Amino acid sequence: MGGRGGDEGGVREALRYGIVREVEGLAPPLRQRALFEQARCDLILQEGPPTPEAQRRLGRLLAGLKAGDEVIVQSLDAFQRSTGELAQLIRTFLEVGVVLRIVEGPDESETLPPAENVRRVLALLAEHEARRPSRSPAGAASRANSGSRKPLSKYQIEYARKLHREGTSLRSLSLLFQVSPNEVWEAIGD
Repeated sequence: MGGRGGDEGGVREALRYGIVREVEGLAPPLRQRALFEQARCDLILQEGPPTPEAQRRLGRLLAGLKAGDEVIVQSLDAFQRSTGELAQLIRTFLEVGVVLRIVEGPDESETLPPAENVRRVLALLAEHEARRPSRSPAGAASRANSGSRKPLSKYQIEYARKLHREGTSLRSLSLLFQVSPNEVWEAIGD
């Protein structure tokens, strides 16, 4: 690791952090590490499969970043956060003055310096959301995600019918049973 992290005169120089994660969709950890070493990272944080403790360690590292620091990942997937959490993290980076760099290969790099246009951030977040296998595209039938699971038990269906006859909206029922309004209607529809 380079000597960029010196602390002469009480002022810490900016550091370059690489985050290696063992996550589906990313290159193997050795390949990620090689990319970050080639990018001359001062500190490479490498974690195995995501665990709550690994997420806490990463959170502590990210909370201590200073203006001018650079975070390098192979993909936004390395953060193991929801799209909303990513939006908040990137916003914090931009506010603090941290540069985010996504290095997909030796000659493939995307850099988001603090002054970068927000539209590019939104495009990256949208791409991240599209790659998440647990999410269905907007407007897709929720039945596609339900698999073989029955959305509501027979007791829930009876109770939902009773509440609906008493005037409870499909939206309220969907919130109560944690399913989509369409699933409620399919279950109780007469």
